[in-house]
Amino acid sequence: MGKKLTAWSLAALILAAILSACGSSTALSASTLSKVSARATTDPAVTVNVPWVDKPATIPTTTVVAPPLSATCKPADLKAGAASFGLATAQEGWRVPITNTGNQPCSLPDYLSTITAVGPDGSRVTLSNGPMIQPAPPITIPQGGKVAFGIISRAWCDTVGLVQPSEHYSFVEVGIPAGTLDLPNLNLKLCSNKIFSGFQEPISVPAPLPGTVASLAAHLDIPKSVKAGSRLDYEVVLENKSNETVNLNPCPVYQEVITVFVGMNGKSSSRTLELNCTTIKVIKPYQKITYEMMITVPSELGAAKFGWHIAPGGPYVGAALTIGQ
Repeated sequence: MGKKLTAWSLAALILAAILSACGSSTALSASTLSKVSARATTDPAVTVNVPWVDKPATIPTTTVVAPPLSATCKPADLKAGAASFGLATAQEGWRVPITNTGNQPCSLPDYLSTITAVGPDGSRVTLSNGPMIQPAPPITIPQGGKVAFGIISRAWCDTVGLVQPSEHYSFVEVGIPAGTLDLPNLNLKLCSNKIFSGFQEPISVPAPLPGTVASLAAHLDIPKSVKAGSRLDYEVVLENKSNETVNLNPCPVYQEVITVFVGMNGKSSSRTLELNCTTIKVIKPYQKITYEMMITVPSELGAAKFGWHIAPGGPYVGAALTIGQ
């Protein structure tokens, strides 16, 4: 990463420009220099660099009260829609909308234990299934409401992306407490029979209020290729795009994660720390603050995914990485 101007070096450039324009080598008075420096450090258009601090933290938690549990959904009351497909870094995913066509609300587990499909040899097989997220309370679907059933798997079958999935699975059936839910429109192409799946509630995220940490935008400056086992230095820029000052008290907690894909599995290296709130206590309207960051790269080689976010509910930014020797 290239060297960035600090507020003080920018002040020095401003001072040099003033001296040049005046055609004089006379030094500015202490009060004038102080005013120039103050403008350089408080101008919202100036990006301030904040050094990294090693201050481990835990993500703040909130208590969520689960709603009263409805009756278990029956397969006859559920209708599966057309499946959609998408790709992300080293992963592929399918999403099937499920509508409650019954005459009352009903509930489904957030993850499943049994999924079968007709495999490459024409016989029905049980897929090796893991939850997409940690177990949570069952999901309640209002009458006429929708949830989604999601499946994710590997987007390639080796560590470098040369071998594509080729095993076809169709006529997927999902085991739910009250029976079997058919997903006739879902066709999978996998590396093997290993998947991760679960029911997901529709995500409706209200726009964050101006002046809150959640309203900040995050930008990432990170190398595309890194050395296994090395220290990765990178930068995160937090930008306040509103006309309200964002107070960093309590000091926000961020999490950084590198996940490298090894075979069919992913191995992650993560840390949870506090921002440097000693140097910067507020982010003013339309101001950008650059935070210096560092994390240890896993020792495994291959394609990887990097993620950084303020938790809970803050801005997120990510990038694809290649880990080499």
